[in-house]
Amino acid sequence: MKTPPPAALTQGRTSRASKTFPAAVECASLSLAAALMAGCPSAQIRPESFTCPAGAEQAMRENLRWTDGDRFSVVLDDRHAEREYVWFTAGEEVVGIVPKSASDDRQRQVAPPGTRFYGRAYYLSEKMGRADGPALVVRYDRVKLPGQDEQPVCFVVETTADAFKDGRVKSSNRSSGYVVNRWP
Repeated sequence: MKTPPPAALTQGRTSRASKTFPAAVECASLSLAAALMAGCPSAQIRPESFTCPAGAEQAMRENLRWTDGDRFSVVLDDRHAEREYVWFTAGEEVVGIVPKSASDDRQRQVAPPGTRFYGRAYYLSEKMGRADGPALVVRYDRVKLPGQDEQPVCFVVETTADAFKDGRVKSSNRSSGYVVNRWP
């Protein structure tokens, strides 16, 4: 039996390019902000609600001695200076750290300076249901206290977004966040 020539093998298949919808082509040509306003699908900017990571509630309550609503001061992304204004990319992984200057007695006991938070940055706007203006939201789902193993947590920082451009949010790199029992 003779193998058909390569042209015959692809003749009956429709290429991906011919299946592209006009709206998809239009969305691909827009900036992220314009694409979002046009209703185009894109990278995740707004965090979806979901439950905490497995074991987080128990780890926070029993191992870390955290309670729902505890507030901690944190440098949002350890790659930048504490008092710097930083451009965060929506969906980007960030590592927060409790600064040496954290002075709250409760925090120093249960989330001391050097504690590292691991999570992702997101953006919320008025169009996404935020009433107080645009915000940077960082969800940290893991923590590592100095000298301890990494543990699952639910810790959220929500702070004012000073600017938004091309899927990036500009905000202060230091803020306080709070312990939650589910993602808001």
